[in-house]
Amino acid sequence: MIQEITASSLYAACREKEVPVTPDDVAAASGVRRDDIARCYRLIVRELNLKMPIADPAEYLASVAYRANVSFKVETKALEILTKARKSGVTAGVYPTGLVASALYLASMPLGERLTEKAAAEAAGVAESTVRKENRRLRKALEGQLR
Repeated sequence: MIQEITASSLYAACREKEVPVTPDDVAAASGVRRDDIARCYRLIVRELNLKMPIADPAEYLASVAYRANVSFKVETKALEILTKARKSGVTAGVYPTGLVASALYLASMPLGERLTEKAAAEAAGVAESTVRKENRRLRKALEGQLR
């Protein structure tokens, strides 16, 4: 139990200081299961009455783009998509790396790099269904702005 609380505290500290780290990153570094980190994190936040800042998906873009092995053009286009999405209010309350994977996928299509949903999901550490769901949300929110 000490390892779970320690890993969760580390994750909470990173979130509080807006360091772009995911529960999966902490799990990989600590050897504690992601589910245990998430459970203890929620316990810590609730018991200490912490107000955590909402993570900005753009902070995760560079690391996911690197793992997806996309060009700088795709990364730049994905940042534009994320910026438009934030302005239209669809980034709050979502898993940030899933949104980043979706933005990279959408950005790659018009630039001819054709990143697959599966590759984007693997690079972000999310399920393909998450990328599909976020694609629908982004397309709906940014209708007519995606080019």
